[in-house]
Amino acid sequence: MTGKGTMTIRGLTAGMLSFAVAVALVALPGSPAAAAYADPLVATSKTPMGLTWHAEPAAAISALDAALPNVGVATVLDDGNRAMTTCNSEELAALPLSPAATAKWCFNSADATDSNWAPQGITSSGDADDDGAWGAKQAILSGWSWGSGDRRNDARVAFIDTTNPGAPKYRWVYLVDPNSTGSDFTAAKTHIGGMIWFGDKLIVNAVGNGTVALRVFSMSHILQTTSGVSDIGKVSGGWAAYGYKYVMPQIGYYTYSSGACSMDSDTGIPCFSSLSLDRSTSPDSLVTAEYFSDQTKRGRLIRYSFGADFLLPTNATPIEAYASGVGNQQGVLSFNNRWYVVHSSATLKGQIWGFTPGGGNGRSSTCQVNGATTTLCWSLHPEAVTYWWSTGQVWSTTEWPRGNAGAPGGRVLYSVPLSGMP
Repeated sequence: MTGKGTMTIRGLTAGMLSFAVAVALVALPGSPAAAAYADPLVATSKTPMGLTWHAEPAAAISALDAALPNVGVATVLDDGNRAMTTCNSEELAALPLSPAATAKWCFNSADATDSNWAPQGITSSGDADDDGAWGAKQAILSGWSWGSGDRRNDARVAFIDTTNPGAPKYRWVYLVDPNSTGSDFTAAKTHIGGMIWFGDKLIVNAVGNGTVALRVFSMSHILQTTSGVSDIGKVSGGWAAYGYKYVMPQIGYYTYSSGACSMDSDTGIPCFSSLSLDRSTSPDSLVTAEYFSDQTKRGRLIRYSFGADFLLPTNATPIEAYASGVGNQQGVLSFNNRWYVVHSSATLKGQIWGFTPGGGNGRSSTCQVNGATTTLCWSLHPEAVTYWWSTGQVWSTTEWPRGNAGAPGGRVLYSVPLSGMP
């Protein structure tokens, strides 16, 4: 599993060494195994779970807008320079067994095999607007984070133009953090395990064991760099982001009101590991989960209502909080009072569990694998989920790169019908 804030992959450090080590651990993707995560959701204390908003200085954002060309979402989508592809057999093997994928795409070869970056967060224009489109465009956003070294927890987002589903293409946008005057920027550090495109805002989770909970960016502030050098921020030749053409500067962030979160405690301040948008509530709400590799801990599922301008309130408090028995929580979804939680395994396909608060034990999909009934029917190395409510489709992504010394992998962007979820 990607260790949500520590940037490990299924408990192994990211990069090529992790996959060499993984070879000895990996079983066949469909191998059956016992699973016992049918615990009901248990209402739990909503303290200390408050969030506090901090806006970046308006002058800093204005200074960056003046210094670099400010482009829109449509410009980025029209400038796609990489094509989504059909998936090979290794990638197809990563797909869920049940429910079956109704759509699937894979990334271009360079991104499909790059072990420095890992895809995790996902959102879409189905989140952004009621009609599922952004102007004339439909798009899926895939969030990736860097695994190690000085660029650890740097983040980039693939803006994937799906307006023509027969030929989707994408362009990377780097997430950056401006200084207080807008005279420079650095990489915005985020594990990007979850993200929401809501109205003109892009909201992502930050890095575990810190004070920053959520980072917020704006579709009204996508900037074009002016230098292609392998550096970031203001450089002698202009503005750069390691050769990426576009950046999004942070416009604000939420801190945990009570201090730093802890990835070692299931009773203290929770570190958000994944996010999604619930459009079935009034007002719309943000739901989040926390990740523990320690299966004795109960990761919490938390809901916050949105306020004005597609943001949470300045001082946000949760309206629901539950302790979940699902281990290794990689993704969370809620719709019509039904919660869905994604479980991952280091060596096997994951699970998708469905819960109704107060409805007793949760349940997962079951399928026959090698003659045995098992709940391991979700994707291999699964990550976040998002619901495109106007189409009834749940979108998700798998994480591991393909072609790593026999370790099963494959980065697939896929959808399944919500009606097929447990």
